[in-house]
Amino acid sequence: MNSDPGLVSSLFMGIAVVLLFSAGIILSVIRNYHLFYRMEQNNEKIAFFKKIKTGAGFSFVFLLVIGVLSSVIAFSKLKMSVENNVLAFVAISVLLTAFPVFVADVLEKLYKNNGLQFFLHFLRYAAMIGYIFIPFQKLHNAVISNKKDITDIDSQDNITPVEALGALISPEDKENELKPEAFDMIKGVLSMHEKLAKEVMVPRTDAFMIDIQNDNDRNIDAILQMQYSRIPVYNEVKDDIVGIVHIKNILKTAREEGFDHITIRKVMQPALFIPETMAIDEVMFEMKKTQNQLAILFDEYGGVVGLVTLEDLLEEIVGEIDDESDQPEQDYHKISDSEFIVQGKLSLDDFNDEFMTNFEMNDVDTIAGFMIAKLGYIPEDDSHESVYVDGIKLITEKVDDSRIMEIKVELTPALAIAHVQREKKV
Repeated sequence: MNSDPGLVSSLFMGIAVVLLFSAGIILSVIRNYHLFYRMEQNNEKIAFFKKIKTGAGFSFVFLLVIGVLSSVIAFSKLKMSVENNVLAFVAISVLLTAFPVFVADVLEKLYKNNGLQFFLHFLRYAAMIGYIFIPFQKLHNAVISNKKDITDIDSQDNITPVEALGALISPEDKENELKPEAFDMIKGVLSMHEKLAKEVMVPRTDAFMIDIQNDNDRNIDAILQMQYSRIPVYNEVKDDIVGIVHIKNILKTAREEGFDHITIRKVMQPALFIPETMAIDEVMFEMKKTQNQLAILFDEYGGVVGLVTLEDLLEEIVGEIDDESDQPEQDYHKISDSEFIVQGKLSLDDFNDEFMTNFEMNDVDTIAGFMIAKLGYIPEDDSHESVYVDGIKLITEKVDDSRIMEIKVELTPALAIAHVQREKKV
């Protein structure tokens, strides 16, 4: 008994349409990297997606191939003229090419307008179809096993949120309405968990603190001369922080009782202590929970290493925040095309970025620390020690109380030329 060619063709075309609809779903998922990170916030959703991804074994390429084969088989069953076959083949080929992309665009808009739950509804139907093709998927994976899947969430080379963001909303994209400043802010937020508190802290040696053992008038005079609203208080040594003084409390007490009756102990409040290795996003959450805007950092031995303020954390997102009391400070100034005076506290990363070097050393954050490590000793005050690193000469220009305040940098001719060329571009 001969089969009805119309029925056969309809059957295979139906299969092709269903498969291509599924391909469109997968294409839409691939184009929506941010969906993965939304789903990671819910264990059930991410587990379900992994089940679709790995258990059902979807292959976008395989779905397209099956779709094309379905149309070929359908045409072979049809008893049509050669002219009609050619015309129909061209029409269906266009459909097979454009349909998945069309579905992907529609689903992407549906997801953006209706949210994650609506999008997952389509993935469940796609999963049902995918189970049928598990054997074919395994064969497909075996053939191209050296290729990495773009949607492999568990891969060691999986993209980070910042990389996914860069792919989706790159500021160079002409169709993107985000300004570069907004893009940098979003990147700053997403990378906060990767940066530690010690990377943004004010070192203990640079932090303004007062000794509770000093005379009250002396402490209050010192506080009023500074532009800080919160001041750490220590007991004889800076490793023994006993509290924080808020200038608002000083003024309030002075208004009520007069300056002569103010004592630091009376206006002092408890300090927030955090480890220097805490991620800055966790520091911000801790500040919010405890209603503090300043935290004292300690190392693994319990020693105080510095402090960090809420402003320091916000600057990691929005950039430098300068108020009316901040004086502009240059990290370096130029003597000639090949000679510069650099601040010792300049971070090693910023030094590398500015002078196109590749200085690296474990447990060293600043160019001064890098130079001390290279010298092997702490230079004496007002001494001019020098060291060569990759042909670059570093000279201690100013040393005060065993701290390298300024360093003279003499670049190689090649680096000097490169630095001049970059300055011209800027």
